[in-house]
Amino acid sequence: MFMKTVLSSLGRIVPYLFYLAFVYFLMCLWRPAKAQSAGALQIGDTLPEVTVSRVMNMNSSTVKLSDFKGKLLIIDFWATWCAPCVTMLPRIDSLQKQFEGKAYFLSVTSEPESKVTAFLDKYARRHGKRIQLPTVVGDTLLHKLFYHSSIPHYVWIDESGVVRAVTEMGEITAPKINAFLAKNAVLTQKQDEQRTAYSAEKPFLAGSNGGDGARLIYHSVLSKYVPGIPGGFSWKIDSLSGRRITITNCARIWLYRIAYGKPGGWFHESNVRLVTRDSLKLSSQLYGERYLDWMRDGNGFCYEIIVPASFQQKTNELMQGQLRDFFPQYTAEVVCEKRQSLALVRLGAGGVIESGGGAPVLEIGRMGWKVRNVSPARLVARLNQLQSHKLTIVDQTGLNAPIDMDVEAGLSDIEAMNRQLSRFGLAFVEKQTEQEVLVISDKN
Repeated sequence: MFMKTVLSSLGRIVPYLFYLAFVYFLMCLWRPAKAQSAGALQIGDTLPEVTVSRVMNMNSSTVKLSDFKGKLLIIDFWATWCAPCVTMLPRIDSLQKQFEGKAYFLSVTSEPESKVTAFLDKYARRHGKRIQLPTVVGDTLLHKLFYHSSIPHYVWIDESGVVRAVTEMGEITAPKINAFLAKNAVLTQKQDEQRTAYSAEKPFLAGSNGGDGARLIYHSVLSKYVPGIPGGFSWKIDSLSGRRITITNCARIWLYRIAYGKPGGWFHESNVRLVTRDSLKLSSQLYGERYLDWMRDGNGFCYEIIVPASFQQKTNELMQGQLRDFFPQYTAEVVCEKRQSLALVRLGAGGVIESGGGAPVLEIGRMGWKVRNVSPARLVARLNQLQSHKLTIVDQTGLNAPIDMDVEAGLSDIEAMNRQLSRFGLAFVEKQTEQEVLVISDKN
């Protein structure tokens, strides 16, 4: 998805940056930093004469946008790693068939054809249904014409070739399309924030005032929600220069989940218990624009801490102390409790394929895994980082050696996953295990 971890084969930690952009919480998956194109179309603009290439699932590999005149055209910007986008695929496929001849969907992604084809093949094998939507791959042109800072992103173009609306996924329904065709639709417009110049390689909010932060030894900053900066968090660990944790545009609860988690990790959602009168000050189940409005209303924060190498082991402790100072109305502690978990276990003595060596590979997708030279413990740690299941996942295989395996299933379907894992003598089972739980309470 959006995550990289680099470790040397000798076990020495080399500088690395670990990124996570989380769809479920922000529904705001930012593209690489670009300024808004001066030629970007606005609502009310008419489409220029544009020919798009690298089109899949059409009679020709090129198409003119003017070919869709006389019909409603909805351009769907998506990506294979975007969970909400993938959730929308069957709905859009169904709507395309329902409104054939009246409305057309054109899916657009910047990802290469090879990646999209492999993804759609896996999707077909898993769901028994192939998505045949016209899809533009490796796109740059339409991304420039229709500026957006997050996906999924839908552009509605009327029969005259005029841009009429830009919406989120909630507007993509049969009643809304019928109303649009009848010229009485009321669509909720998607609001994309203008990109704020930001580099994850530089200290947050440093620069233009005594340097660019390159000489910092210790640095800590807390701010409110900053419009135009992607939401997420990252770690940078350097055995020589120190450690850095950066959190941008996240709910308050994420500060605690990271501060009290293991170094380089965080508490799984299922292992956090709130004992507060108003949990909405910490977390929210809203999504899309309503979630962003909640974040802007004093509930979103940016935080960064940079420490020298001699303080690396104290980074989380320092962060915890700062949270006590910043938010004195709360207390936080880690306790041990018996909790339901999803355990990875062995079915017997055989079956497990020990690694043939080589570079470690750990690719986790919604519809399958590719594991090479990776231990079960590391696999489980990554699954928890991705919050692949509602329960915390624990490793009870007793295996320390790295393994190799390919799995064509996701944790949303445990039965299918276990059928795949049985080939390797493994399975997932729900059971009670002793786990660490983060408890956040009102101080009084």
